Amino acid sequence: MAEITPYNDELHRTQILDLFSDVAFKGDIWRYQFVENPGVVNRGFDPVVAVDQGRVIGFNGVVPVSITWRGQPIDAMWSCDFKVRSDYRGKGVGRLIKEDLAKKSSVLMSFGISPVAAIVLERMGWRASHDVHFLKRICRPRSFRDVALMVYQFLGRLGASTVPKSGHESRVRDELPAPAEVDGLWQRSMGGYDKTVVRDWRYLDWRYQKHPLAEYKFIEILTPEGQLAAIGVVRVDQQQARLVDYLGPAKALPLKYFLVKTMLSTWPDLAAYSAMTSDAEFKQAMRSLGFYQGREQPRFFVWASPQMSDGSNPGPCNQGWFIMGGDSDGELLQSARESWNHQITNRDDV
Repeated sequence: MAEITPYNDELHRTQILDLFSDVAFKGDIWRYQFVENPGVVNRGFDPVVAVDQGRVIGFNGVVPVSITWRGQPIDAMWSCDFKVRSDYRGKGVGRLIKEDLAKKSSVLMSFGISPVAAIVLERMGWRASHDVHFLKRICRPRSFRDVALMVYQFLGRLGASTVPKSGHESRVRDELPAPAEVDGLWQRSMGGYDKTVVRDWRYLDWRYQKHPLAEYKFIEILTPEGQLAAIGVVRVDQQQARLVDYLGPAKALPLKYFLVKTMLSTWPDLAAYSAMTSDAEFKQAMRSLGFYQGREQPRFFVWASPQMSDGSNPGPCNQGWFIMGGDSDGELLQSARESWNHQITNRDDV
């Protein structure tokens, strides 16, 4: 009979990794993802583990984070790496896991989930956001579909409104600015956001600089006086550059336009550029620069306990979020997978 049991690293980690046997690098990023992140350092690692007679049959990983909720800092959790053994699916194990998950935090988020998981979450009271979109600019087509999308890009750019110049300067670095600069920028920017992950130096350092497999670049946007005005996080792999995260003012269309334009000019010869975001200004800036907005939306779901929806916190829990692709554990895994595959393909024979 399936039951939930407290996580025991010695007893459970190897069995959990067996559930993810299709993810060859999972063991290499386990410590980074589930032990070293700032939320776990502060609050501990407390995933959901389902067992049957001591055998692990299901798992739901969690990444604790700090967020702003209606402008106020609170603790929340990302739900990630949800898995049930194939011979136990359809027997209520998934529901059992999700019910226990709801006891661990007043706010839960999940990003990049499967269609089947989306149906389950909706039945359990999770709410889907309809603001997150995938945007892409194709510069070198590889198929007839790409050619058609390039025509779509061109037509979309003709209809886009002009964005005024920002007056900022930019530079690209391999490392984040100093902690005091990053934290100061977050403090100046946080008041403009309704709901978002706290993007302080400690979080960004873990998320992008300490990733054991992936590498990221950091675009610094500076005022004419030299003050740090924004940071864009970019991952370049193969022939594509992805804008995966942003720290800066919530409302700053010319600045965001300049940031995206800097990405394009810094890596001018790539086949494509992309981003995932819920931000209306980024979408406008990108459309003005020749990106098309895909019809299929990445699935971002939120669950909030009844206490979060009382009179002091009215409104749906799935609205008002600032989300970037780097918020998703899908980006964490995709970057690891691409780096892993590159290492395997290019390693020397011994």
